Amino acid sequence: MNRKSLLLFSMLVCGLVSCNSTSKSTGTAQVVEKMDNCKSDSKNIYEVYIPTRHNTADKLPLLIIIDAHGNGKFALDKFRQGARQYPAILVASDLIKNGFEGYEAAIHALIDDVRQKYPVSETIYLTGFSGGARMALSYALTHQLNGLIMCGALASPDQIQAVHCPVISISGTDDFNFMETAQYLFDEHSTPANLKIELTNASHNWPDSILLTNTWGFLSMSGKTVGTPSLSLSEFKIYCQHQHTRINVLRQQGDYLKATLLAHNMASTLPFNNDKTFAATYQALSTNAAYINQLKQLQKCLQYEISMRQPYIEDFQTKDTLWWKKEIDTTDKKIKTEQNTYVNDMYRRIKGFWGIACYSLCKQAISQRNAEALDKILAIYRMLEPENPDMFYFSAFPSYWAGNNEATLSKLQQALKAGFSDRNQLKNDFPETTSEKL
Repeated sequence: MNRKSLLLFSMLVCGLVSCNSTSKSTGTAQVVEKMDNCKSDSKNIYEVYIPTRHNTADKLPLLIIIDAHGNGKFALDKFRQGARQYPAILVASDLIKNGFEGYEAAIHALIDDVRQKYPVSETIYLTGFSGGARMALSYALTHQLNGLIMCGALASPDQIQAVHCPVISISGTDDFNFMETAQYLFDEHSTPANLKIELTNASHNWPDSILLTNTWGFLSMSGKTVGTPSLSLSEFKIYCQHQHTRINVLRQQGDYLKATLLAHNMASTLPFNNDKTFAATYQALSTNAAYINQLKQLQKCLQYEISMRQPYIEDFQTKDTLWWKKEIDTTDKKIKTEQNTYVNDMYRRIKGFWGIACYSLCKQAISQRNAEALDKILAIYRMLEPENPDMFYFSAFPSYWAGNNEATLSKLQQALKAGFSDRNQLKNDFPETTSEKL
């Protein structure tokens, strides 16, 4: 063997040894499930879930989860199935929530802390629900991410385009925030290329874990980067077949709107668009008379809903509780009896809009310490959402302002029993009343 051949042979052997050493298993890493906090800020608490890894040397993509109410454990549970099926490290904040100032710095500190402690690759995804989705978007506008899942909230085309990563929106058709998504359903050409939309009937809640698993699979497979575990060809084919099945089921159920959006997502995204049947399915669905008719029905309902929002805001100031009781009862009856899906969803969105309006008007009255205005809105709020924990919480303010500690404690206990969980806010708002009794 001459010198040149010997050199080439040596380089080949060294390369094989190197590849073998980097892929050699160092044992199975068991599931990690714990609560942790940032070294730089002990108040920045978060939940961690790491699925089983067959090689302890493997690094996994990171999915940061922001819940609107700071309930990290609840939100993380929604993604467990997805993290097991499409391996990822899940981290959900217990600190960041609606109204939290400095959330961008807190998210950044969270990511830095997780990178130091856990086997995270360079691939970072972010997701959030409602206000959490808005915070996730805001962070993505100034930081590089590999993908973003927005649930229960969306944004303008300019903002979506300014996020230099894929954005998936999951929106409930009966969610009061659905207007933010609906703008993209009527003109495909004006929809940002990086935006994909899934519709559900989750109202204003986190989607169920089945849909989140499917969405996470879509994002993780369409955004493969260095250091991300690869799925086998058979796993990829199974995923595509599952989407074909979903499309067919939706079509059989007569839900052409959801079926068409799903087909469009698959037909317009690598590597799924290598399956040309998705494009053919989308073409057939988008020109189907039933789909066109459903879009027209949706547009008509949205136009009516938009025309009613401002008058309803004025009605909170001008109409008495008897008028509101009749309006609420009539709408509840329509929700129970209306057979047309699009009209039914419209009434649910209207009722949801009333709820968020009551919440905002209560906050405004509290900031102004206006007991009369607060009592008036609370009377409507109680009829509208009688078990709402925020309603019970806001109800404690008039008695607190009047110095009635017994009544204040009773309302706060009701709020806690109904699900109000922000003890820090409670201590700040009611420092003289908060005690061992709560």
